[in-house]
Amino acid sequence: MTFERNGAVSTLLEMLTARRPAGSRTERRFIREHISPLGMGVDKYGNLYKRIGDAPVMWSCHTDTVHRDGGRQLVIVRDGFAELPKDTTSNCLGADDTAGVWLMCEMIRAERPGLYVFHRAEEIGGVGSSHIAAHRPSWLDGILCAIALDRAGTGDVITHQGGRCCSDVFAQRLAAKLGGAYKPCDRGVFTDTANYVDIIGECTNLSIGYYKQHTTGEHLDLPFLLSLRDTLLALDTRDLPIVRKAGEDDWDDWGMAWSKHADYRSIYDQTPSSLTQLIRDYPEEVADLLLDYGIDAGELDREIRQRRVF
Repeated sequence: MTFERNGAVSTLLEMLTARRPAGSRTERRFIREHISPLGMGVDKYGNLYKRIGDAPVMWSCHTDTVHRDGGRQLVIVRDGFAELPKDTTSNCLGADDTAGVWLMCEMIRAERPGLYVFHRAEEIGGVGSSHIAAHRPSWLDGILCAIALDRAGTGDVITHQGGRCCSDVFAQRLAAKLGGAYKPCDRGVFTDTANYVDIIGECTNLSIGYYKQHTTGEHLDLPFLLSLRDTLLALDTRDLPIVRKAGEDDWDDWGMAWSKHADYRSIYDQTPSSLTQLIRDYPEEVADLLLDYGIDAGELDREIRQRRVF
């Protein structure tokens, strides 16, 4: 699939040049330049939101990245992927979650119905969404499903973030509407919609085309992202089935340790021996988490060899 460098693509590439640690000057400037002009409301924490029409769906993304420092970076396009040059001094591309921000800006410009929430401080623990969940502002009333645009790959509709966050029926219907390789996936990791499972019945996260997030090898599939944009602009959410009830639990053994019913810090102390035991108990889950964070076997092997003391 090819793509043309039109105005929307140029805007996306420009957005990717901004390194945006949570609360940084670069993040604030990014918000002023790209999000605020769309006519946003702002809550007390700094989360930005806009309501279009009365569709009971929330669209979610986050404005911060895991960059070590603020400022600008060079972004190149090679074979349809946005990525960092080999000589970069930056620690990641930041498509997580610049791609989600861009998609939501495009949807707002097209006046697609829904509540749009640009969360602050997701990368340091979902602080912005935690603020919303705790205070339950009136503009969350009536929302039946929350869809985050913040997942690696090109095919996941997330049903579990630790514990269940949306029903299989909802995920299957949404995947069918999105087409392509989309299908339900129960191996999600945390993003902001996990903080709404007690308020909103169906909470999920969609793959939006980036890979190896949080690393220098992070890259973004531009043709896929543009195709997803077109799909979302035509998406009808009115008949999505709302099966799960807000606050309904369906925790598996792995999710239980992370659930609202059990503070994981009281179960596992924060020591290397505790982490070692977790790895022994859940090797496949740990491997999945590493892959979700863009760390493959080769990279892990190199890092271990560099750190190992002979």
